[in-house]
Amino acid sequence: MRVVRCPDCGALIELPEGTRAGDLIECPNCAGHALRVREDAGRWLATLAYRASCPACDEVITLPDDVKPGDTVRCCGRTYRLTFAYGAYAAEEG
Repeated sequence: MRVVRCPDCGALIELPEGTRAGDLIECPNCAGHALRVREDAGRWLATLAYRASCPACDEVITLPDDVKPGDTVRCCGRTYRLTFAYGAYAAEEG
């Protein structure tokens, strides 16, 4: 059985059949947390995959691993600047 530990709550999560490095899975205990999984020397590891909602359409955008405040994302034909507060990213106009 392949499992990863949620980096937020510590729960062990069984990986679905066919999971590959780079895939996103959900933590069943942490509302709205996506985990990006990878394999390292035969062990599966997970990191939080940050997300932000589009201010125009509420689509949830999964952000890249190297994201930082001030980066931009595009959705609905518009560009939004990312801010970070209280442990979460937000996409804002301007």
